[in-house]
Amino acid sequence: MIRNSFRSGGRAGHGGFTLLEIIITITVAAILSAALVQLVGTASSKTTEPVLLVQEGYALNEVMERITADYKDLVSNDATPLQTLASRLAGGQYGTYTVTTSYVAFQSGSEVADGSGANLTLKVTITRGDQSLIALFTQ
Repeated sequence: MIRNSFRSGGRAGHGGFTLLEIIITITVAAILSAALVQLVGTASSKTTEPVLLVQEGYALNEVMERITADYKDLVSNDATPLQTLASRLAGGQYGTYTVTTSYVAFQSGSEVADGSGANLTLKVTITRGDQSLIALFTQ
């Protein structure tokens, strides 16, 4: 007599899984998949933030380099380089940015506003996105 080697649970001639076992397996796999998709979706949506910060920082640095190079040229060729630089910055000549300029002086290690510009120190703040760069230009 030949025995059936695929007996399960005492049932002769039945191999494989029951419908209930398959449904439970698919349900558990679906729940785990949903949790995994949620986790990966949240993590991957934030991966662009560091890249955007680096791009904004690079763009600001590029603008500041152009401003500095132009100022070096103005110092040697212009009678009033600070005033010329301030007017060029106000005109947006160097790129896409938000600019704030002010004349400042330093007294006892603290910065104070200098409305007259007599101390010949121009503070330039350029902003793009969430990042800012500040430079001081002196004559």
